[in-house]
Amino acid sequence: MVPEGLTAWKVYLYAVSFIALIVLIAGSVNLIAVAIEVFVYPAPQPYPVPQYYPELPGSVAQVVVGLIVWGYHWMLLKKEH
Repeated sequence: MVPEGLTAWKVYLYAVSFIALIVLIAGSVNLIAVAIEVFVYPAPQPYPVPQYYPELPGSVAQVVVGLIVWGYHWMLLKKEH
């Protein structure tokens, strides 16, 4: 019987899960900031002009990648227990 302890594999899984969760949270905060900028504080303009939000694609990518990486590594951690 192998004793349950903190192995290098579990440390790796926890570290990657934590980092992916931080990336996910940062992307979510940026998306919320863009949503507030778009819906709560629209720029006053005499005619409709499409606006470009340069932080939007990066924020969406952070959320998607963070969620996938976190979910995968968290699933592996749950299998370990």
